[in-house]
Amino acid sequence: MGFKPRVSEPLETLEDAAGRSVFIGRSQSLHRKYGREGALLIGKVAEEEKFGEFVYMDALMPHTVFVCGAKGSGKSYTLGIMAEELIYKNPNIAVVIIDPIGIYWSMKYPNQEESELDSLVRMGLTPKGVEETRVFVPHGVRNTLPRDTYDKTYALRPADLTADDWCITFGIDRFSPSGLLLEKALEKVFNGYTTTSRKRMNPNPDYSLGDIITCLNTDEELASKSKGFKTESRRALTSRFEAAKSWGVFSPTGTPLVELCQEGKVSVIDVSFLDEKVTSLVIGLLARKILNARKLATRKNAIKRLAVSMDEVLETGIPPTWLFIDEAHTLIPAGSKTAASDALIEYVKQGRRPGCSLVMATQQPSAIDTKILSQLDLLFTHKLTFDDDIKAVFKRMPAEIPKEYSSRFIKTLPIGHCLVGDRSDYTNRVFAMKLRPRFSQHEGRETRSVDFEETISPEQVEGLVVKMVRKQLSDFSRVNLSKIDQLVRTINKRYGTKIAPKKIVSALEGEAVVENEQLVLKEVAEQDAASEEEETVPEPAPGEKLLVFNASVSEEQAKGLALKHRKKKLLGLFGDEESLKGFELEYWPIYKVEYDYYQGKGFKRSACYVDGMTGELLSVGKRGMATTHGVSKLVAMNKSKRKIVQALRKGKQATAKGIAGVAGVTETTARTNVEELVRDGIVAASDKGRARTYSLHEQFDLPPKITTPEYTTLESAFVLEEASGHVPTPRITREAVEDIPALFGEVKIRGVSFVYRPVYHAMFASVKGPRNVYIDGMDGAVLK
Repeated sequence: MGFKPRVSEPLETLEDAAGRSVFIGRSQSLHRKYGREGALLIGKVAEEEKFGEFVYMDALMPHTVFVCGAKGSGKSYTLGIMAEELIYKNPNIAVVIIDPIGIYWSMKYPNQEESELDSLVRMGLTPKGVEETRVFVPHGVRNTLPRDTYDKTYALRPADLTADDWCITFGIDRFSPSGLLLEKALEKVFNGYTTTSRKRMNPNPDYSLGDIITCLNTDEELASKSKGFKTESRRALTSRFEAAKSWGVFSPTGTPLVELCQEGKVSVIDVSFLDEKVTSLVIGLLARKILNARKLATRKNAIKRLAVSMDEVLETGIPPTWLFIDEAHTLIPAGSKTAASDALIEYVKQGRRPGCSLVMATQQPSAIDTKILSQLDLLFTHKLTFDDDIKAVFKRMPAEIPKEYSSRFIKTLPIGHCLVGDRSDYTNRVFAMKLRPRFSQHEGRETRSVDFEETISPEQVEGLVVKMVRKQLSDFSRVNLSKIDQLVRTINKRYGTKIAPKKIVSALEGEAVVENEQLVLKEVAEQDAASEEEETVPEPAPGEKLLVFNASVSEEQAKGLALKHRKKKLLGLFGDEESLKGFELEYWPIYKVEYDYYQGKGFKRSACYVDGMTGELLSVGKRGMATTHGVSKLVAMNKSKRKIVQALRKGKQATAKGIAGVAGVTETTARTNVEELVRDGIVAASDKGRARTYSLHEQFDLPPKITTPEYTTLESAFVLEEASGHVPTPRITREAVEDIPALFGEVKIRGVSFVYRPVYHAMFASVKGPRNVYIDGMDGAVLK
C-alpha cells in the first residue's frame, strides 16, 4: 500500500467545488473570486482520508514559507517546485533564488529522471524546462567559468553598503576606533572630498573599493596625528578592503535591481563561490533593496518619485518578488548576527503589504533566528533526524499537530514526503503530503561515489517509451501527440538515442488510433465515433421572430450587475485588471424535448427543457429558472461513460467488474472510462477494500426524475413573447440532448423544438485576453 498514514482527527481544508483539490495559504473569499488562478500545484495529500487530492498553495498574496528537512529529504526539490510553478501560475511576479550549492541552474532544462517521467505523465504534466531562468555568477569569477554555465554576472555597489554592513562582515566592533574610522572613510569617498584639500566636490555614489583604500592611506584628516586615527588602525582596515577586492562581488556601478527582479523570470543568484560572510553581505543588501523598492512602488506618489533620477528608476521599478533562500541557517543563525540578519527580519516583518514573499529552506531548523520563524505562515517539514530540530519545528508549526505525527514519525518520513502546516483558518491541522514530480531538472541529488555509465540499447529505450505511453492510454484513454514528442525528446537526450515519435505510435497501432492530434484507445475511438452522429441545428434567419421568455431585468440593471464581476487587481498589485469592451442582449436557445416515458403498463407524454449553451436541465425555481448541476457533464460523455453513471446511480459502490456487468460493457472499457470520471471529479474512488471501488461524487447532482411539474411546465410558468435578435450557436448537439431523458427511464423521443431565454453578454478584456460574463435577463443571476 505504500506510505498512507491514518489520522484519527478529520482533516478540514479549503477545497474546490468538486472536492478534488486542497488549497493552503488562501482565504475563502480570495478562493471564491480567483479559483485556481495564482495557485501552485505542489503535491498530493498522502493521508488515507483525502488520499490523492491535489494540494495547491496560494501565490496571489505574499507569504513567509519555511521548508526544513535532513540532507537528501527533498527540501531543495520543494523550493524548485514552488519556483517553477510561480513562473507559470503568476507571471506578474519576479522569482529570485539564492543558490549556495549551485544546483538551480538546471531549471532551464526538462526533467530527465526516468523514475519521475512516468509520474509526470500520470499527473498530466509534461517534462519542460523553465526557459525564463537566468543564472547570475559573481562578476569577479566570470573568467574562470565556461561561458555556457551562466547567463549574467552580478556585483554590489560599495556605496550601497552601510558602515554596519562592513563592520559585521569584517568582524569589527561598530563603535571601536576601526569602526569609527570606517564610517568616516565611507562618508568622505561618497561626498567626493579630495585627498589633499578640504574643498567639497560633487557627491560620488559610484566609488570603488580602490577609492576607499586610497582615502584611508592618503587623506590628511584621517592621518592627522592630532585629530586622525592611528597608523595601525588605517593599515588594518586597508588590508581588509584589499581582501574584499578578491571576493569578486564589487564594482563601482553594481548590478541594477531591475536586472535581478524581472516580471515572469527566475533569477538564480549563485553564491556557491563565496564565503558565508560574503554571502550574508550579498543577501542582506539584496533583501533590503527589494523591500525598499517595493515600499516605494506601493506609495501613491511612486510615479512622481520614479521620475527623479535614472538610478531610482533602476532600483525601484520591480514587480512583487518571491525571494528563495536555500541553506538559510547560515544567513540568519540563532544566537549570532550576520550582515543578512536585520535585513531579512525586516523583510518578513514589513514585506507583506508591498508584496514581498520569502521562502527559506534549511536542514537545521533549530539553528534559525526565532524572529524569522515567528513570522511564517506555511511550514513544510521533511524527514528530520535530530531531536532539537524536531522540537523547533513543533514549537513553530502554525497548525495543530495530530498525535500520530510524533517525533518518531518525522524521523521516518519517506523521501519526497512532508508534513504541511498552514496558518490559514481553513486548515484545521497538519497533514501529510507527497511532492509532485518536477517538470524541470533537479540537480540536488547526491552524486554516487563511484559513477558508472548506463548501458541500454535503443530497442530497450523504445520499449520503455512504449510502456509509458501504453500506461497513459490505460489510465486516461488518450494522450496528446505533442506530449509523446516531448517525452521522446527527453528520453533521447537522456540515453543518447534517436528514436522517432512516429515509431512509438506505430508500435501501438493495433491498440490505438490517431484522432485530432491525439493517440486514442481504439475501442474508445469507436465509441466516440458512434456517439458523434449529430443532426444539424438550423440557425434562425436574420429578423426571424423567436418565441422568447420575457426579460424582467433592464439593460442598465444588467450592466451594473456585470460590472460587479469585473476583475480588479488585489491591493492594486496582484491578479488581473479588466475593462468592459462590449455589452449586448442575446437569446440563448433552449431545447424543448417532447417524449413518451414508460409508466406502469404503458407510455405517458411529457417534455423537458435543456439549456442549449450549458447542457443543464431547466426547471421552475423560486425566483426564475433553476438549473441542474452535472447533467452537462453527462451530455459531453461518450455512451460508455453514460452507462457507467447510470450503473453507479443504482448502487452506492461498485468495482470495475461490477460496473461492467450492470452497464453492459467490457471490464477494460469500464475501468478505463471510470478512471477518467474519477479524474474529472464525477466519480469518487476508494482503495480501502481488497478491490478498488467507485461511487458517484456527492456533489454530482442528478434529479431523481424529470416528469414532475417543475421540469415540465416552463412555458406555462413564465411569460412568452415574440422577439428577434442574435442567437448563439448551441454548444450541445441535438442528439446529445435527446439522450438526456433516457438517463431517467425508458423513453421514446417524439420531437425537439426551440424556445429562447434573454441573456445579457458582457465582454471584458485585459492583458491576459478576453473574458465573458453572462447575466440572466429573467432574474439577474450570473450564468456559467
